[in-house]
Amino acid sequence: MAAEANHSGKVALVTGGNRGIGLETARQLAELGFTVLIGVRDLAKGEAAARKIGGKVEAIALDVAAPDAAAQAAAEVERRFGRLDVLVNNAAIHYDPSARALKPDWAVIRDAFETNVFGAWRVAAAFAPLLSASGHGRLVNVSSEGGSLASMGAGAPAYSTSKATLTR
Repeated sequence: MAAEANHSGKVALVTGGNRGIGLETARQLAELGFTVLIGVRDLAKGEAAARKIGGKVEAIALDVAAPDAAAQAAAEVERRFGRLDVLVNNAAIHYDPSARALKPDWAVIRDAFETNVFGAWRVAAAFAPLLSASGHGRLVNVSSEGGSLASMGAGAPAYSTSKATLTR
């Protein structure tokens, strides 16, 4: 088996990093040697998650749905590190499997798009200069099978349609 690359000194940010896929992604990046910032809405929950992972992991305030939060977080990362090597746009809300597309809850759908689409876009735009400063920066937009047009049904309309926008 090939040896894992050592990413010591590299900095990664995972939005929605305090639970689920984001938490596991943060854990694995830390295991590879990255300094990992987990972007979270609730700093106390983020700090608890960072302690759970251990290593060079810390929480950073980043509510992707808040209009100025991405720019503020990017300014902090620039001040502290001068660059960002990896950005994982993972934060998402409103997995709504019991909802139906022909009986839409427009408030939920708008809320999902604000976070899952516009939030991810704001974060990508705010951190693009820092990814460029890395010289080898990587942006990963996390979608899901729920966003697959090939398997999309009538359920989970807010989540599915918003996640579909993150696919190619």
